[in-house]
Amino acid sequence: MIIKIILGGLIVTVIGLVVFQAIDSNLKNVGNPDDSIINNGIEEENKISVGVSGEVTRSGNYVLDEGATMADLIEAAGGVTSNADERCYFFEAVLEDTESYYIPPKFEVDDVCGNNPIFKININSASSAELMEITGVGETISEKIVDYRDENGTFYALEELKKVNGIGPSTFSKMRNEIILKD
Repeated sequence: MIIKIILGGLIVTVIGLVVFQAIDSNLKNVGNPDDSIINNGIEEENKISVGVSGEVTRSGNYVLDEGATMADLIEAAGGVTSNADERCYFFEAVLEDTESYYIPPKFEVDDVCGNNPIFKININSASSAELMEITGVGETISEKIVDYRDENGTFYALEELKKVNGIGPSTFSKMRNEIILKD
């Protein structure tokens, strides 16, 4: 009796594997050293994996060609919503592998009528004093933002702020709806 149960389980497993391989034609044989396939059939070579959230049609993670731009990511995500703040991204910004990008809203999400714009500071042109109006930014951080901007040039993506010493994911999360890249 036990042998029949084990044999039945083995048969069901083999049939399941055959069915799954037929359903997902991207699956390759495991252990084949010639395959450059990772993550459910995604080719590793010349690809990047990036995420997008906020005011896009389909938030999520996307695999794009190396050198892809914000325009490519927005297109992959089905475009931006009518509440997307176009001052917060440059279409030509080149994306970084494994980064997650955020498209902020123009208006408060809780504002049903959508007619109260969020006050925002341009991180590419604001003075140190103006930057201190951003949530989570004090004198030290504002000076570091200005110094970073002076040394590295224009911020092309909001997420570049995380490269400034002292701005981590938590601080960035607090400030991301209050900043813009262009007027």
